Parts: sequence; C-alpha cells; structure tokens
Amino acid sequence: MKRLRHFLFASALLPIAATAAESFLVKDGQPLAEIVIADKPARTVKIAANDLQTYVEKISGAKLPIVTTPAGGLVVEIYLGKSPHTDKLGITDEGLKHGAFRMISGDKHLVLLGRDRDFVPHEPWPRFAKDNERVLKEWDALTGEKWGMDTNLIQLYKQQNKELDVWEQDERGSLNAVHEFLRSLGVRWYLPGEIGEIVPMHASILLPVVDKTVRPDFPLRYPYQYGKRFSGKSEEALWQLRLGLNQAPDLIGQGYIAHGTNYVHMRPEVMQAHPEYYTLVNGKRDMADRGKPCLSSPGLMEQNVKYVRAMFDKMDMPVVSVMPADGYTAMCECDLCKGKETPERGGFGRFSDYGWAYMNGVAQELMKTHPDRKIICMAYGANVLPPLKIEKLSPNIVVCVAQSRSSFQEKEKREWMADLRRDWLAKIPAGGAQFCDYDYYLHPREERAFAFIPVYFPHAIAEDLRALKGKSLGDYIEVYRAKDLDAFGVNALNLYVTTRLWWDSSLDVDSMINEYCADMYGPAQEEMKAFISHGEASWMDMLSSPESITQTFALLAKAQAKAPSGSLYAKRIALIADYIQPMIAKRDQMLRSAGRENARAVRVSDRDGSKIKIDGRLDEEVWKKLSGYQQGDLLDCTTGKPARDKSRMGFFWHDNSLYFSIRCDDRDLKNLNITGSQRDDPDILDGDHVQLLIETQSHAFYRIAVNPKGLVLDVDHAGAPKAAWSAGAEIAAFQGEGFWSVEIRLPVAGDMQAAVDALNGVSGRKPAGTYPWFFNITRQRVRGTTTERFAFSPTEKTDFLDPAKFGRMGGYLPRGTAWEDEKKKRLDAKGADVKQE
Repeated sequence: MKRLRHFLFASALLPIAATAAESFLVKDGQPLAEIVIADKPARTVKIAANDLQTYVEKISGAKLPIVTTPAGGLVVEIYLGKSPHTDKLGITDEGLKHGAFRMISGDKHLVLLGRDRDFVPHEPWPRFAKDNERVLKEWDALTGEKWGMDTNLIQLYKQQNKELDVWEQDERGSLNAVHEFLRSLGVRWYLPGEIGEIVPMHASILLPVVDKTVRPDFPLRYPYQYGKRFSGKSEEALWQLRLGLNQAPDLIGQGYIAHGTNYVHMRPEVMQAHPEYYTLVNGKRDMADRGKPCLSSPGLMEQNVKYVRAMFDKMDMPVVSVMPADGYTAMCECDLCKGKETPERGGFGRFSDYGWAYMNGVAQELMKTHPDRKIICMAYGANVLPPLKIEKLSPNIVVCVAQSRSSFQEKEKREWMADLRRDWLAKIPAGGAQFCDYDYYLHPREERAFAFIPVYFPHAIAEDLRALKGKSLGDYIEVYRAKDLDAFGVNALNLYVTTRLWWDSSLDVDSMINEYCADMYGPAQEEMKAFISHGEASWMDMLSSPESITQTFALLAKAQAKAPSGSLYAKRIALIADYIQPMIAKRDQMLRSAGRENARAVRVSDRDGSKIKIDGRLDEEVWKKLSGYQQGDLLDCTTGKPARDKSRMGFFWHDNSLYFSIRCDDRDLKNLNITGSQRDDPDILDGDHVQLLIETQSHAFYRIAVNPKGLVLDVDHAGAPKAAWSAGAEIAAFQGEGFWSVEIRLPVAGDMQAAVDALNGVSGRKPAGTYPWFFNITRQRVRGTTTERFAFSPTEKTDFLDPAKFGRMGGYLPRGTAWEDEKKKRLDAKGADVKQE
C-alpha cells in the first residue's frame, strides 16, 4: 500500500551503519550539514529554515546553522528555497503551483524547493478591527457606491500573524518540502502545541537519496477554523502551516466564497433607495438583516455586475462570489418572479432555475468585459440541483457544491451526491477545473445536533476524496474550533486525515488511523482504535440510543485505564473524555423522557440582549423581531384549544442567560386577582400568575412563579421541593392597557452548579439540538370562582406540574426534510425500474 511505501522511505532516513558512500546531516549527535537560504528569502522560507533547524535539533540534539553563504568542504548543504545556489544547480520552482515542491539530493547537497511568494494586500484593507470604518469610507470613495465590503477583505488583518511575520495567503512550497522531509523522519503534528506533536529520537540522520516532485491531488485545501485565524497564537498558526493548506485565491478568489450578492444590497442606503431589489413576501419587501434579493430585479443584476467589475478592477480580484443570501427560503411574489419557482423539484431544486438564471446572467455580462476573470457560485439550499433551463453555464463560472461528507456513510446519500456531481460537471464547460466542494465539520458546535458526540468519519473522507480526484479543485471546509483545544479532541482526527488525503488520496486510511492511535495514545492505542471504530459506526445512533452512549463510555474507560496518569497519552484521551462528558446527561435525559418525542418544540437562538432593561414592558426592539421558532401562544391547559384571553411567550439566549417574555392579554384587567404578600409566599399560586417550569440537561426540574405585581416564588422540585432555592433571576412585571406582562433574565450557571451550591442558581447549559431543555410556560387566571389555566404545552388536566408533558427547547436538529424527500423519490424510481424489468 502507499502508506507502507511511505514508511519504507522514512526508514531509509533513520540511523543505520554507515558505509563509505553514505553522507549524514547529523551523526552521533553532531551537525554535519547547514541550511542555506537566499540573502532576502520569502517570509515562509525563514519559517521553513527555523522549523528544519528546530526539529532536527529535537530529533538528534544537533543544531544545524542557517547561512546565506555555503561553507563548502565536507559539510552537506541543505538548499532551502530559491537562491543563486539552486539556480546554479538548475533546480527551479517552475510549474510548482499551489504548494507543490521538489526534493532533490546530490553527493553533498539536498534541495527543498517550492514556489514561495509574499502576499501583498490590496488597498484599502483594515489593520485592526476599529479600522473598518476608515476602510469602508475609502471603499465608497473608490467605487462611488454604497456597497458592503467582502467579509474576508474587511477582516483581512485576521489573516496576518505579526509575531511570525507571515500571511495566511503567502505561497509556501519550500515550507511544505521541509515538513514532508520532517514527516519522513517520523515527525507528526496532530494538534497545536506539544500535546499534539510527535518527535522521534535519533542520534544520526542520513542524507536521503531522493529526486521527486510532489504535487497535491487537490489545489484547494482550506479549512476555515472558527476563531483560529493566523492573527491569533503563533503556536496555532505554525500548526496550520504544517498541515500543508492552501487557500487557492487564484482559483476561488480572495474574498469569502459564498453569498457575494449580499454586498450589493446589504447597506441601509441601498434599502432606502431601491426597495425593488428585495424579495416581496406577504406584501412587504424583506429587508431584515442584510435583506433577501429579488433575483428578477434588472437594477439588482446591473448593480451586481458593476460590483464584480469593481472588485476585478479596483481590488484586482481574480474570482468574486455571486450568490444570494443565506436563509433564502421564501419565493419573491412580485410580478417579475411569477412562475419562476419549480416546487416539483423538491427542497433541493425549487429555486434552481430561478437562482442560476440570475447567477448565469451576471456571468454572461462579465464575460463581455473580463473574459479572463471568474465568478464563483454555490449550489446550496434550494438551488443545489443544476438548472434544467441552462444547457451549459457561462464559461467564467466556478461551481461550488455544498455537502456534508460525514453523512456519506449512508449509501443512498453517497450515490445521490455522485449523481449530483456528474450532472453539475456536465453543465460546466471546463469540468473539474472549475468545480469544488464546500463542507462542514461543525459537529462539535454546541447548538448543532451532534455536539459532544464522538463523530468520526475518516473512511467517508477517504472514499469521498478518492471519488473527487481529477473532478474537483478541492475543499473549503468550515471547521468548528472552541477555546484552546476544547471540543477538538475528536474532530482533530477527521481534519488530519483530510489534510493528508488532500495531498495523496491513495493513502491507506486504516494505516493512518493505526499510526495516529500509536502516536497519540501509546499503551492505549488498541483501546482507542476500538473507541474510534465505535464512534464512526454509531455516532448517528447516539441521538436516540442510551445503550450506544453507555458503550461509548465503557470503551473510553478501558483506554483511560491503559494510559499512565499525568502522561501526554492520558492528557490526549482527557481532551476527548472532557468533550463527550455531557453525553451522560443526554443519556439520562433520554431515559426519563420516554413519551416526549412529539413534544411541542421551540428553538433557542442568540440575540443581543445588552440593551434590555428588565422592567416587564417588553418594549425593546429585540422582542418584536423574534422568529416563529422563538415564541408561541399559550393554549387551554386541558383541551389544547386557543384561549379567549391571549397569552404569548418569547425567549432568546444572550451572555449565558435565557431571556423570557410573557404577555397576558386580559379583558378584565381592573379585577386582576393578585395574591401573596411577599417573595416566596405560596399564596402567589392562588391568584393570577405565570409559571416557568424548566428541566435542564442536568436537573429536573425548577419552578418560577410570578404574579402581576412582580412577586416571585421559586422552588427546586428535584426530589423533595426546596423552597429555599433561589434562581438568581432578574424578574419584573408590568401592567399596561388591556394586558400585563413579565420579563425574566435567567442566568445559567453550568452543569455542576447543583453540586457546588444546591440552593442558588440554575444547573445546566445552553439548550441545544442534542441537549435540549424541557419546559413549560403556564398562566393561571382567576375571576371569582372561575379559574382558567393555559400552557405552552397543555397537560390535558388542571395540573401544571407534569414533566411528561413539558415542551422541548432545543437548537438545530438534523434538517433532513429535503433529503428525505429526495431519497424517497430515488427509492420510488428504483422500485419502478425493478417492476418494469
């Protein structure tokens, strides 16, 4: 196998008995070579020289000098990067694009050479975050328009590491050559820093006999790692450099790859001047957030063409994104858009002809003036499927297909994607030379469905990249990263496998996993292989299988038992153990939540609550702009029917707190039945009041009651009721004209709060798709001898305190509707074919 051949090459560089013909870079711990660079090398060549010097010293104890003039004599010269010395040898960087490199040895020299170019940012660009205002003013002056500026360009300072003096866009072929040489000596970088570094010890290092040019299978090799840009810690930036990545701005552009049409219509000045640019829905133009575009608007297309030309001419961009806004789900109802939707094509194709007609139209106009430049357009959302009304796309379009290769473990999904790519490649005149993929390694993100689950998919990665070789430029991948190495213990293997296969998709994935486990987990390698194998086979089941979760922890416990306490092996396993720990609460919640699968559900989202004054009035703008997922009416508690006196609740998340609003309309407000005389008075429950009942991931359950005067009763109902418990919430009530309302800010203190201080604070964490809260919001209205009860999730009786009837408050869950519909169509078609045969 290819991996075995790699090991054989590596073994040739390890210390063996010397013969007269052998030359050494290091022998018995003594340096016998020097690193030669140009007088004025590229920035990344300096980093390459330092890495080579550093790791040779770590391996052998010998420090190779870095020079610009060779010493000659018996010393082996390691020529690093382009210099007069490589020119004299006739070894050049010609044809070495996208990080490719050459490794060539002679009797007394080793050349490590690739194309190295220092990135020079185009003005205007921001030097720091607060510089954006200046840059936008200069952009306006440069273009004479009120366009937004591309996300990547307005954050360009994040792509520069000042400490290392390097830009993320610097070409670095020679650096890749150094890292390949070090890998051949057994060095590995699985994680940033010492915890992920593998360095073998050898007293001697042979001068290898080598003559090869290494080109990556995919020129585009870019994981966008949340919160981990080059401007951050140097340790992180160096690790990313060692992965052999490439943004490929010449192929996909320097700007953000998606939603480029946003910049044409996102600013308030454009919204005010041109409402016709925006989607008409229910008689109103959708200008929320950045606005959703009407793709039939001639003025919008004209402006989009003008914007892209400005990016070509003013910013010297080779490729620019043209694509509608994210969350583009509602069809424009204006006269120009009538009849352009194709709902019969399902959730992946209902906007395909509509959206691609616009993008192709922009491309055709640009061909007239800039035939040497391109636009990049994504097959995404409701326009994933190729258009039917366009036989061939304009030749200046690069197509990027959004996908999720982790789901390709499902055979039907894998086959569907293969068919989709085939159909897209048939539409692109240049085929795979103008086709790439956009993927998502976001499973660890807390609000995502599979957060805290050990989502491993190395075999799906390998199979997919082998299928893509020669048909795709490569990948742009969103990779979730949290603080330091939090939440990265599992996903690190997925990313490592991906980065290696980008260079050589024929590598054996099982050999990579074996080596990874041996290097990272040492004496626990077999146990960790079993853990990874279980995760890969079962991660999709862990959303619904307590047994699978129990097995996961049992396997990890065996690995923990094998790793010596305090060792690096134990610390690496701890990264995973700490990450998946919340699954225990998930398992326990599943066990006690049988029968709540169809609970009424809402979805928590982040909003800016910084300007909210907790006064009960609910007059801040944020309360008026909640989505349908974040609010709901209370229904009759026993019948589930709408109430005569409407009650409506809303909520959102901000700064480790949940904010709640409850508005209670009342036709007889002057006769409110207000009971209780002080805080925590049980009599509060006898009159008009609302209740918030919450079961977090780790605690079941809490109760907070509030009456129209703002008196509060809070009780912990886990086990015997504890009236001494305090939620620590900020609560206010307000009586208006024909209604009374309650506003709550509920801080969430973390999973361990009940253990740390059982009588104060809410134990739990932010609700998420996989790790929801169950809750109810209720209202009691008392007039004379008549008591009315309402609830967000009706209990079908007069009692509010029924956790089995609580509703669900979560985050994103797998949104499989479009795929499930598509799969059904495919299976039905296969069934029909079988019948015909």
